[in-house]
Amino acid sequence: MIKSGKWPTPGKRTSKGDGSRKRGKDPSSIRTAILATFWEYTERTKVSGMWLMRRNRTYGLSRFIWSSVLLQLLLLSIYLTLLLWLKFYSYPILNTISNDLSITDVAFPGVTICSPKVVNSERVDRYVKTLKIPKEYDMAEVIAGFDFLNAFTDQSFEPPGHDSYRATDAVLRLNNVSIWEAAMAVSPGCFDYVKRCFWGHTEFQCNQSHEYLSFIPTTAYLGPCCSFNYNPRNASFVPFSANIFGMDGGLTFVGAEGSERNLNTGLIVLVHHPMDYVTEAAASVTITAQSESFVEVSPTVQSSSVEVLELSERKRDCLISGDLQLSNYRQAACLLACQTEAIVQKCGCHPYLLPIVGNKFKECNLNDTFCYSANYDNFKSVRCDQCLPNCYDVTYSTLSYKTDLNQHQYSVSRFYSPELLNNDSFVLRVYLAKQVVPVIRKVTVMSWIGLLSDLGGIFNLCLGLSMISVVEFFYYCTYRLYINYQLQKAQQPRKAWQ
Repeated sequence: MIKSGKWPTPGKRTSKGDGSRKRGKDPSSIRTAILATFWEYTERTKVSGMWLMRRNRTYGLSRFIWSSVLLQLLLLSIYLTLLLWLKFYSYPILNTISNDLSITDVAFPGVTICSPKVVNSERVDRYVKTLKIPKEYDMAEVIAGFDFLNAFTDQSFEPPGHDSYRATDAVLRLNNVSIWEAAMAVSPGCFDYVKRCFWGHTEFQCNQSHEYLSFIPTTAYLGPCCSFNYNPRNASFVPFSANIFGMDGGLTFVGAEGSERNLNTGLIVLVHHPMDYVTEAAASVTITAQSESFVEVSPTVQSSSVEVLELSERKRDCLISGDLQLSNYRQAACLLACQTEAIVQKCGCHPYLLPIVGNKFKECNLNDTFCYSANYDNFKSVRCDQCLPNCYDVTYSTLSYKTDLNQHQYSVSRFYSPELLNNDSFVLRVYLAKQVVPVIRKVTVMSWIGLLSDLGGIFNLCLGLSMISVVEFFYYCTYRLYINYQLQKAQQPRKAWQ
């Protein structure tokens, strides 16, 4: 006998399984919605090749082959996109070269003359006689102590076996003389090197007090030197530009070696940026007596486009003053400050030949030469990764040659007159090679617009996609998939009664 009962109310839970299905998402509804969305997409999309994936269009092996082709082309487009992105992200800069800048827009280089021998014994003898030496110090011992100055410039310096540096340090302190002043006094200087000076064909006083046309005492990595168009002790110094080029233009001067008697050491001429301290990186030429040297200078300008400056510092691999909130950023000054910090940390003092950086560091005395000479190679090889190149800079390359002055038996030029030249004389000419300067300009390989254009070309090549096709794809993956899923959920109760 069958018992009478009521039909179950729609929506009423009749078992634990039904309750759990209502609380969660029905996997069959999701699969059905995805499948329905896919068929709908193949029927309506304009993407090339997708029409062959329509329902009842291809079957079996044909559908498998065509699906494999579409998948491989999709993977190829993704691979090419990654390559394009790596090129855009990792190598965003390209260098271009042009010759459209005049020499008047570029500073004339700094010219520095140095002697390889820092301590001149004749000058030491004369200088010591001007100092007040207490009776407890022997003059010969004080003179011998000046040899320790070579430790700051000589890589192969070995400290002598005596300790005369103590007496020399004491005498200099007693006379209130700094190591810089003592080094400049015992080394050959501008009055020894430079005798007569010419800019073009116009003569000027070599040691005059002039903003531009003058030689002044300076220091370089070789020690005390003499410089033209370079003034590190003047914070407001601005180098000048030349409006003439060629052998008859530029700087010409007649000089003498300025060395000790019976010792022919020669001189070293360094051509460098007029705002940078002279280091081993500067172009150098060795000149000797009875010679005429020609130094042909070729400036090269490095600049960056506005698009490059908008990149991050590490991407563009250069810095401008605004990046560090400085009035004038120079990579050479940054490297020098980094090297100075390493010296101060190790030896606790500041060498006399490096530019002064405030009063926070004491000047190295002769007693500190032991520490400096022992770590000389380490100081010269300090790594300063934060000192990136300048985004705008000028570098100077040189081409030099020389002739023997004894070959000039007669000349109409007054440079070769007997009144100017003697056995110790030399003539040096430093001039710009050309009227125009090459410019190496950093530009971006591609912009964001170029990146999007190339991406569109890749996907159009592989799959025939356009921007509207991409929007359409995401439309079906989101909105249409959601609509189809809701339709499947609405049809689920009806299927339960069937």
